[in-house]
Amino acid sequence: MTHRPFDRLYWLGAIFVWLGSFVVYLLTVQRTIPFWDCGEFIASAAILGIPHPPGTPLFVLIGRLFSLLPVVDDVSWRINLISVISSAFTAMLAYMVAVRLIRHFFSDPGAIANRIIATAGAVAAGFFVAFGDTNWDNSVEAEVYGIAMALCMLIVLLALKYYGERGTGSATKYMIMAIYLAVLGVGIHMTVFLVVPTCALVFILKDDAGRRDWLIVCLFIIAELLLIMLFSNGRGGSPMFYLISAVLGAVALIMLYKNINWGRVIAIGGVSSIMIGFAEFLQIGLPVAIGLLLVIGVLARAKGWKIDWRSGLAVLAVAVVGFSVQLFIPIRSSLHPRIDENLTSRSYSQFVNFLDRKQYGSVSMVDRMFQRRGAWENQFGRHSNMGYWSYFEEQYSGAGWQFVPFLALGILGLTIAIKRRLELGLPFLVLFLLCSVGLILYMNFADGTRYDPQTQDAYLEVRDRDYFFTPAFVVFGIAMGLGVAGIMSWFADRFARGESSRLRIVSASALLAFLPVFALADNWHANDRSLNRIAYNYAKNILDSCEPNAILFTSGDNDTFPVWALQEAYGYRKDVRVVNLSLLNTDWYVETMKTVYQVPMSLTLDQIRWTVPIREQGQEFFIPKDKFYDRPRGRQTYLIPQTFENRTLRLQDMMMDDIVLENKWQSPIYFTAPPYAESPLKLREHAVQVGMVYRLDRDPVSSLIDLDRSVELFSKTYRYDGFQNSTLYRDENATGVFLGVGISATRVADQLIADGQGERAKELVNHLLTVYPEYWQSYLQMGEIHAAVGDSSKVIPLYRVLEDTLAAFVKSNPQNVYYRQDLGLIRVEIGRKTGDTAIVSRGIADLWQAFDENPNNSYSFRKLVTALGQTDRYVDLQRAANKFSEYRINAGDPLVRQIRGAGAAGFPGGSNQP
Repeated sequence: MTHRPFDRLYWLGAIFVWLGSFVVYLLTVQRTIPFWDCGEFIASAAILGIPHPPGTPLFVLIGRLFSLLPVVDDVSWRINLISVISSAFTAMLAYMVAVRLIRHFFSDPGAIANRIIATAGAVAAGFFVAFGDTNWDNSVEAEVYGIAMALCMLIVLLALKYYGERGTGSATKYMIMAIYLAVLGVGIHMTVFLVVPTCALVFILKDDAGRRDWLIVCLFIIAELLLIMLFSNGRGGSPMFYLISAVLGAVALIMLYKNINWGRVIAIGGVSSIMIGFAEFLQIGLPVAIGLLLVIGVLARAKGWKIDWRSGLAVLAVAVVGFSVQLFIPIRSSLHPRIDENLTSRSYSQFVNFLDRKQYGSVSMVDRMFQRRGAWENQFGRHSNMGYWSYFEEQYSGAGWQFVPFLALGILGLTIAIKRRLELGLPFLVLFLLCSVGLILYMNFADGTRYDPQTQDAYLEVRDRDYFFTPAFVVFGIAMGLGVAGIMSWFADRFARGESSRLRIVSASALLAFLPVFALADNWHANDRSLNRIAYNYAKNILDSCEPNAILFTSGDNDTFPVWALQEAYGYRKDVRVVNLSLLNTDWYVETMKTVYQVPMSLTLDQIRWTVPIREQGQEFFIPKDKFYDRPRGRQTYLIPQTFENRTLRLQDMMMDDIVLENKWQSPIYFTAPPYAESPLKLREHAVQVGMVYRLDRDPVSSLIDLDRSVELFSKTYRYDGFQNSTLYRDENATGVFLGVGISATRVADQLIADGQGERAKELVNHLLTVYPEYWQSYLQMGEIHAAVGDSSKVIPLYRVLEDTLAAFVKSNPQNVYYRQDLGLIRVEIGRKTGDTAIVSRGIADLWQAFDENPNNSYSFRKLVTALGQTDRYVDLQRAANKFSEYRINAGDPLVRQIRGAGAAGFPGGSNQP
């Protein structure tokens, strides 16, 4: 083995990339709780809890360590730093990967000019990776993808180091370390394992494998992707895919058998069964691989066979060690932490089902691939919440033509890499295809056009799914760096007239290393979370609405996870017992509420736990051992989803009723949204609005609003930090979540006016205009107040203020449809009141643009048809209704039926909110 001398230029480049990325991330990191899963991860890290499947135990352990570091005051900020540090390493490791790929461009990689090319191209690669939109987004909050990407890049780097030192003892160590990190990384996220199939090619092909062998295995992987597409949607499905794959695999093995290290194939194949499922890995892949290698080892020693079974066993051994981090889950579960999803300590099957994410459906992801949940053009192209190209074209620049140069740069890099060293360039292309096309096929995101009313499976994805494609964007970032090196090399080859001339040209063209500055500038605003406290304020406002020792029913992730974080990580208002209605549909969560949170309920554990297997119509499922008495409905029944009085009765409905009855008015009960309408207890008739939540009252007031308490909350208690700053980036989720504050405050002001308390209403609305200036309805409400007292002259100037405010928010957040549609609505209103048809048309255009961004958005649809109805544009009304109902879930929408049934002359326009 030959040792390279210390390369100062190489390490200066690595430090530059890490430090530059780290500083940018540190400047833009969120200083408190973000929305979505981050709140749950922060809460779990703080208490060593167990978050949603598959549990991310390694992230929780690392998060606990970071929560204790005395570096900044806010605990969420400390845990968010995990992503800052790990993503800076991702960029640095991407740099190192790029250097090793670029060195193969040259016959003399040690020449100073070639070293500069390699360093400059790799610096560009590192910063393209660092400042790509999705990777940056994952790097400033407590998410698993920061560490996952760092591990992915480290595994690829180890594979490249293995390739460079094949035939040595060090090379085998690199392989073993790579497999260990891959299995250990599953304790962060399954994304880590995505790079294993490509890296495995380097490990399983023998050192003397030729270009033909590499071409065969890479073409086989590409053919597998094409076969999935070919046999989808009723054209053979998984059985035909497995059959043809077996035939092609057999042919490939026959062609390659002399150049394959069979011991490693068996070992890595056994380890890779984890991609199918944890049950398959633990019960089939791992034991079968160990057994085969032990048998082969005995035979090899007896018969003198030359099979590398020892390194195969070493791979399996480190895989077991890496997997052992998962044992944290049932061990910690046995100690009953406050966040303990799925109660994995119950049984082995509960643990494995948790790892396999059975909570989200029993259908295998592999089998599900063959029944597409969206049109190909939507899954691969532009489509809200899930279209791959929608995200890809906005990673490093603006969309459309601005992306073309960057796309060309990446394609050039991939092409040069394949041309200069096929054995590395072609697997690198395959890696990109697996991370892009492969994930599109595997994740099979729903576009909303293939709705199944029975399974409700083909809904539109509820949020942007770009984060799943982070590996593809990271790999393509490296490819663009290879393109930069290719261009520099071409300039040098084309124009140099000697070594000194070549060095001058290379040094000048090294400025191309700073191309990522375009990504830095383009993505800074959207990823700067340094002043964003929206989720923290929202959660605090919810908790501050509740009386001491209350029971709080929440509905989804974003009104639950930030609250969990405040309670568990900050220790704030832990007296409030939070009951998440979505999770209340599972037996383990009902049990947790009873045993850990001491939520009152009449059911025993035998009436809660699903322990008795039954089979109906070929399907096996579980029911509790005992029935319970469903008091509101006067019957004995099992705590399972069921049909009752021609409607689906969910666990959450039965349990909400039972908790309310068993509570016996001892603890205050609150809801973040009105309780379900069909409750036999008529809960909605007792749900009184208190600020932004609802309190269950025994004797509610007739208006169902506690006016005094609500005014106090909105005016004195609630926090609105940052909402006056139009330059602060808000995505649609943050805007949509906080809309509830405005809607609730408007309802309170309306009731004050109805009760003859106009001056209090005016004070409340004025306060909202100051602290929450983006909320359009407050301006309309204030306009009505002015008009009611004869100050009509103040209305249009007030609306102009709103127009200017929303225009500023649109400029700062051009992709946030809430701001654009509200801007359109107020322009229409101004135009109608002033008789200015031009501004009406401008407003209609804004509304259409917002609606076209996501035609499945009910909020956008209703705003648009309001304006169209008010301006007598009935043909456009029909067009909007038709486009909205292309998403089958919307076909039965009452407003769609009204528009379609009314005809051109019958639609009743003029209302503010139809």
